[in-house]
Amino acid sequence: MTHLKKFTLAGLLMASTISAQAAPIDLSSWSASTLDFAGGQAAGNWELEAGNTVVVQTLNADPSFYLNNLNQTQYSMDGTWEVTTTADDDYMGFVFGYQNSSNFYLFDWKQGNQSYEGTYANEGMTIKKFEGPTDDGLTDLSLAKLWENEDDMDYMTVLATNHSNTNGWADNAVYNFHLDFNLNPGEVSIVIMQGLTELWNVTLNDMTFTSGEFGFYNYSQEKVKYAGFEQSGGVVVPDPTNLPEPTTLVLLGLGLAGLGMSRRRKSAR
Repeated sequence: MTHLKKFTLAGLLMASTISAQAAPIDLSSWSASTLDFAGGQAAGNWELEAGNTVVVQTLNADPSFYLNNLNQTQYSMDGTWEVTTTADDDYMGFVFGYQNSSNFYLFDWKQGNQSYEGTYANEGMTIKKFEGPTDDGLTDLSLAKLWENEDDMDYMTVLATNHSNTNGWADNAVYNFHLDFNLNPGEVSIVIMQGLTELWNVTLNDMTFTSGEFGFYNYSQEKVKYAGFEQSGGVVVPDPTNLPEPTTLVLLGLGLAGLGMSRRRKSAR
C-alpha cells in the first residue's frame, strides 16, 4: 500500500512560511556526538559527501548521533538511508526531541537478533524514550540500556515496536523515512517505506519532549548512508538561557520611547 503524507492545516501553513518547495538539507552545519564508553568501540566517524546533502557513518562505533543543532517543534522530516555493506547486523536510525545525551526519543532498527549484557535486541524497529543518563559511568551496563529494545529498562521506555524474524533491514537496500513531530500536541508519527512498500506506519502520543534537535543515529554498524533529507514546517523554540534579562528589555523599551518623543519634537518645529 502506498503512503500519502498526512498534513494538517497547521502543518501546511507552517510549511508555506518557510519555502514553497523543500530542498535537501545542507548538513554541513550539523555536528557529531558520540557516547564514548570505557572499553567500548571507536567514536562515530561521520563523513560528508560532496554537496553536503549526504553523510556516511563509516565505522563500527559506540552509539553516535549526527545532530542539526536546532531546538524545533511542529515539523515533518523526510529522507532516505541504507547500509552500504554486508558486514554486521546492528543498529541504524534517528533521534528526535533531543534535549541532551540523556533525554531524547529514539527510532532504531536492528537487522538481527542478538543478546548483550543480559539484554536482548530483537530484529526489527523500535521507538524508545530516554529520561536519564545514558553515560552513567560509561560502562557496559549503560550500553545495554541502548541495546535493549523489547522491555523497559530503568529510564529507558519502549514506546512502540515492530519486531519479527522478517523485519530486519536488508543490506544495500534504500529505505524512506518520514517523521511528523508534534504537528498535533504530543503526537509522533513515523512511516518507513521501501519503494512503494510500507514497512511500518505508527502514531503515538507522548508529551515528555515537545521540541528538541533532530539527528541521525548509529550504533555498532558501519557504512550507513543518510541522504537527501528535507524538512517542512518547523518552529524554533528559543533557549531560555539566552533570553534578554528583564532589565535589558526595560531599557530597550525606554530607549525606543525616547526615540519616539525626539521624533515628535522635531516634527513640531
